[in-house]
Amino acid sequence: MRPTRFTKNVAAALGSAMLLTSAGITVLGAFPQYTEAAAVKPTEAFSLFEQRVKKPSSLSLAQATLVNRISQMTLAEANLAVLHLENALKAYLPTATKRMNTPAIQKDIKSIYTSGMTMVLARSKVKQFDSRVVLQDLTAMDYKLGTDGGRFVPVIQYKSFKVFKPFISKDLQAYIDLMAAESEQPSVINGTLQIDWYQVVERAVQYETFVQTYKTSNRNAAVKKAFEVSKGYVFYGTPNTPLFDQKTQVIKEEAVIAYENTLSEAGPEQTDGSRLLTQLGDFLLLLEKNGDKRTQAVNDFLIAM
Repeated sequence: MRPTRFTKNVAAALGSAMLLTSAGITVLGAFPQYTEAAAVKPTEAFSLFEQRVKKPSSLSLAQATLVNRISQMTLAEANLAVLHLENALKAYLPTATKRMNTPAIQKDIKSIYTSGMTMVLARSKVKQFDSRVVLQDLTAMDYKLGTDGGRFVPVIQYKSFKVFKPFISKDLQAYIDLMAAESEQPSVINGTLQIDWYQVVERAVQYETFVQTYKTSNRNAAVKKAFEVSKGYVFYGTPNTPLFDQKTQVIKEEAVIAYENTLSEAGPEQTDGSRLLTQLGDFLLLLEKNGDKRTQAVNDFLIAM
């Protein structure tokens, strides 16, 4: 019999996850009031925001407009504005990354960087004028400083979107919380898991619940992709944090403990309502029959999922 020890309160964690996603994360697609809003004269605040958010040169002004005047917008306008801001930040991200990715700026940041350094602090410490200009621009747009493959990169700071939560629908509030969790603590950096196996399952369940519940959301396809990636972490791990030991092909004990405890705390009803948790239960049973090793039978199971 495998050891079972509760190193985390998984019931609370998964309960929070299900509460989060059951509240709804639909982002535009299932809201009839959006169509209605388009037929009504927009508020002055929304018109000004829309004018500014369309141009990268005024993106920081658009963000300031939304922070200061979102209370003057209708609910439908506030939802659209938050989504349009997210879209604009995503659209500008490749340019922002290219601006930061010059050898001179990378070297300048590296010379002063310490783990967890903010974009604001990096801007104040870099030596070169060009570096300060770029970091100042990205700070104004509210990107955060991240790393990717040894490079310094801008990252959308979803945590800052939380200021909009009192003015937007509960489903979009939940979406922001979900995005902020990944932004603040990425699941994976440079092929290495940054979260424990309990959190790996929890995040996958959150994505799955969203995909199942909000099929008409215009964010469904994006979240479905995130779910597939997250599901891969559950059943395979990552290149630098594999689920199975590369020499013995035995599943890691800490993952087994996390998975068994997760299923135990979820209970039959929640497990039956989640294809992911159902597959995880079948996966653990198959592994037990195969000495906890990744045999051909286990490989066939993974391929068939």
